[in-house]
Amino acid sequence: MDVSLNPLLDNELNQINMNILEVAFARIDREWNMKNVLSPFIRLYYVQSGEAYIEYKKRTVKLEGGNIYLIPSNLEFSYWCDSSMYKLYAHITLPGRDNYDLFSNYKDCIILSGQQKRIDTIVDEWNRGDILSSISIKTTLYQTVLEALLQENISLGAIQEYSELVKQAIQIIKNNPHLSLTAPWLAELLFVSPSQLQKKFRKEMKISLGQYLNEQVMFSAVNLLRVPDRSIKEISDTLGFCDQFHFSRRFCEYYGMPPSQYRKSILF
Repeated sequence: MDVSLNPLLDNELNQINMNILEVAFARIDREWNMKNVLSPFIRLYYVQSGEAYIEYKKRTVKLEGGNIYLIPSNLEFSYWCDSSMYKLYAHITLPGRDNYDLFSNYKDCIILSGQQKRIDTIVDEWNRGDILSSISIKTTLYQTVLEALLQENISLGAIQEYSELVKQAIQIIKNNPHLSLTAPWLAELLFVSPSQLQKKFRKEMKISLGQYLNEQVMFSAVNLLRVPDRSIKEISDTLGFCDQFHFSRRFCEYYGMPPSQYRKSILF
């Protein structure tokens, strides 16, 4: 008997995990209207009936009943509805080892056509609302993502292996996204010099440590905005901004709109 192991693959299987931010059913109408939306998460639309539209890069896509739509993270788009549409939607992330979403560099909406039976099934599972249906819904979300990747022949590349130093830095930032995080502070925590950490981080991540820190703080801001009872001031304080006006200015520079407006844009 012979057993072959692949430690890198085994580790990756434990690393890849879908974060489900929200799953809900919505009947949308003319109020569903927003321009220049930019989200750090994937949107999955299981359209049961009706129609609406999204527009990106001067391309208009009609959302129609019986189809599933995957809108990648970091794709800037506008959306509107002229009549009504019924859909189950899911907001998810698929973070890689670098904590970036695996779809963050893909810039097209993916359409899975002729999916009425699957859509009706996932809506029925959502209405049941028990443990078994939760497992079924999560399985469907994974299957949808996989089919989208295969249909579009999207390669996510080889498994990226980082040094222990960079992996530790990423984990600290992921667990503590805060403006107070700096290269000197991280370097001291990791028992290396700031220059050594910054050089190694840029070499492996292809981005400066400072830019990565800023991006992770902004990603966290969006996740906090999803919580309705968290005020803008509370989010600002949580992330280490001196006041909510500074936070709003920085957020607007990054996402193109103030946090209060962005909060409305991430609704279904």
